[in-house]
Amino acid sequence: MVVSMSLGYLFMYLPLLVAVSLVIGASRHEKNHLILDQTMRTAVWITSFMLGIYAVLQLVSWMV
Repeated sequence: MVVSMSLGYLFMYLPLLVAVSLVIGASRHEKNHLILDQTMRTAVWITSFMLGIYAVLQLVSWMV
């Protein structure tokens, strides 16, 4: 069994990712270039974490 994600969930994930990343970046820095740098690093970290969870769920679903 393959765990799949519909395109609708992706459209909900992207604005949420941008909003959360911008809030985290803006709460740590005051300069625009530092905010955008922190935003990108946070977005990559969150996306990597979510892909890791997805990979674990895929492995578990293949073993069952």
